[in-house]
Amino acid sequence: MSQTTQLLSTLKLYIKAKGMTYKDLAREMNLSLTSIKRLFSQESFTMKRLEAVCRILDLELFDLVMMDKKRRFQGEQKLTWEQETALAEDEHFLFFFFFLVQGFTVFDILTEYQYTEQQARDYLIRLDKLGLIELHANNQVRVLVASNIFWNHDGPLSRSNKTTFMTDLMNHPFDRPNQRLGYYPGILTGDSYKIILRKVDELLAQFNELAEMDANLPLKNRRSVGLMVGLRPWYYRKMAELRRKPGTRE
Repeated sequence: MSQTTQLLSTLKLYIKAKGMTYKDLAREMNLSLTSIKRLFSQESFTMKRLEAVCRILDLELFDLVMMDKKRRFQGEQKLTWEQETALAEDEHFLFFFFFLVQGFTVFDILTEYQYTEQQARDYLIRLDKLGLIELHANNQVRVLVASNIFWNHDGPLSRSNKTTFMTDLMNHPFDRPNQRLGYYPGILTGDSYKIILRKVDELLAQFNELAEMDANLPLKNRRSVGLMVGLRPWYYRKMAELRRKPGTRE
């Protein structure tokens, strides 16, 4: 695959992740839909056109190149049990690793958070031994896992942190325009339930795709966010307790 093909492939993924279509792009660039499709299919972008697309996406061309470069290296999507166990034993160690995964340099971490240089060095050596990073000279790091790494279900990290993280996230009024909290009980058919389940899967997939893409952008353009979605067949326990037992109605 040529570098141009690879770069445009990354650009198409970013367009999709941002919820845009070729039609939206055509309108923004004052071109026909056919012209936009031709640009991608024939890979006939001029530098000026490519910069225009990036500008519409609020993306620097340099960031697109770096995003493509990182995408070529697909890190592990899940931690091993041994890696999770080591991270779960030390909360500060876990946070340090999280910052690295999210694109912080060691200098950024030392500047923004209360770690000492010796502590950072010890953590880097441990992460290298665990196979989570490659440690190079002058504390340069190559992270060996995906930007939006997943914990193992009921693994050491889930057991030690899930309740704490969920409680911390939900301990908030969610009263600002850029925040959402909803609770919607209902009685659905099996087909309707499958539709909602598919929509939830699509939302989570898009969230992870955007998080993976945005991890390559400058820290000043990003903010830490939390998304929690829950869906299951459910009947409120106290309502269930009101049910009559068979044969008890007078």
